[in-house]
Amino acid sequence: MIPILLFVHLILWLGIVWLFMRSRSASLFHPFTWYLVFHGLVFVIRPIVGWIFDFQHIYYLMEFYPTEEEIQFTIILTFVALLFMWGATCALGPAAPKFDRPVPVDFDKVESRAFTILLLLALPLAVYSAATDFMNAGSDPSLIQMRTDPATGATVHETGNGYFLGAQVFIGTICLMLIWAKRFRPWTFIPLVFYLLDRAYVGEARWTIVLTILSLGLLYIASQRRPWPSILLLILILPIYTTFQTIGQERDVFRSWLTGKETPVIASLSQQTWIERQDNPDFANFEFLTYLVDIVPDRTDTYGYFTDFLQLFTEPIPRVLWPDKPIGSPVQLLSVNDYGNFVGWTYSLVGMGWVSLGWLGVAILMSIVGYILAAVHRWYWRGAATNTRVLTYCLFLPLSIQWFRDGDISIAKFVLFVLSPILIWRGLVRLLRLPMFAKLDLAALTSRGNHDVSRILDRG
Repeated sequence: MIPILLFVHLILWLGIVWLFMRSRSASLFHPFTWYLVFHGLVFVIRPIVGWIFDFQHIYYLMEFYPTEEEIQFTIILTFVALLFMWGATCALGPAAPKFDRPVPVDFDKVESRAFTILLLLALPLAVYSAATDFMNAGSDPSLIQMRTDPATGATVHETGNGYFLGAQVFIGTICLMLIWAKRFRPWTFIPLVFYLLDRAYVGEARWTIVLTILSLGLLYIASQRRPWPSILLLILILPIYTTFQTIGQERDVFRSWLTGKETPVIASLSQQTWIERQDNPDFANFEFLTYLVDIVPDRTDTYGYFTDFLQLFTEPIPRVLWPDKPIGSPVQLLSVNDYGNFVGWTYSLVGMGWVSLGWLGVAILMSIVGYILAAVHRWYWRGAATNTRVLTYCLFLPLSIQWFRDGDISIAKFVLFVLSPILIWRGLVRLLRLPMFAKLDLAALTSRGNHDVSRILDRG
């Protein structure tokens, strides 16, 4: 029965892809496109490959083995979730793309000045944060110490500060802003290359590498005013996938390559076939979901009733100001770790909806998230293609993959760190356009060297 359901799921997914591609709103800029890719990868292709090659490693790590009925139920559950996402993103917030609208050729003078001020305000903190993380990964691992709470699976800082550590993500956003401002001139890629190399060296934040590159590709397609990427850009997804998977299996792989020291994990991976290396947690959301379906509500005797999202109100408060701040949600009606090993795994939106309120929870969460994404998509096409609008949307949309994969409030932190430089820059632009700042001389605020930076940015 399972092979039949997997095949039917594949055909239905392909059918929805075909119907969506025939619609007027279909493009890479539509959020449902990104969910279709995510769903196809983790809930359609991965289970088929796992069934054919008998993937068992994730179930072994979770100390859980599903029945055939649970696997069949999970397949049906993911398809129903897909239908709710389809309806929410396409029916509740329809928007026709306007690829014929003009796109700015660069930053104007005020935007360039605001960008220079942004560099002076945000870049020192971001670079210092990145340098601390770099040294922690290499020579001094005591600078940033974290631990995983065994009850909730949440990771907390024992030393250091999460806001400070997250500030280094500003660099990626600033690099993309520079590339967009100068319309992909070769020299503008140099800072981004160094940033990505730093991320690969540290290894703990591989999502910054993937999402930054995806945002870069989306910005390029926006500059070309095309709905879809070229074949060449699609081919570049393969090294992105390989990088994501390799760093996921061995965080020190880049450092090991630089030093020439082969770790036991790398030695083990080198002896595995490509198929064997796919039996890993990176895209195992289907396996994770079967675990959640098994325990909730039959073994937990309750649902979470969306209490996990209460963490949105406690998470922004630094632990240094609230030493006894609860780990995770302040109200926890159940613990998924009481019935196996779920530490370090992700719920996915579907799983979070199921844990929250079963079928109704899936319908509610998928609809709400779909409508939010559709509303942002509608905002993107509603007005002119300003620099702010394009940058904000092209950096936000790839983050939806993390939302689909995690399902929890982590998306709020990703959006905060990734979009903060754009929001600060936009505020500076509006401030500098006020009459009282119309003739602001940057030389009065900066040294001669920083003024030279401003002139370079204005001149390109």
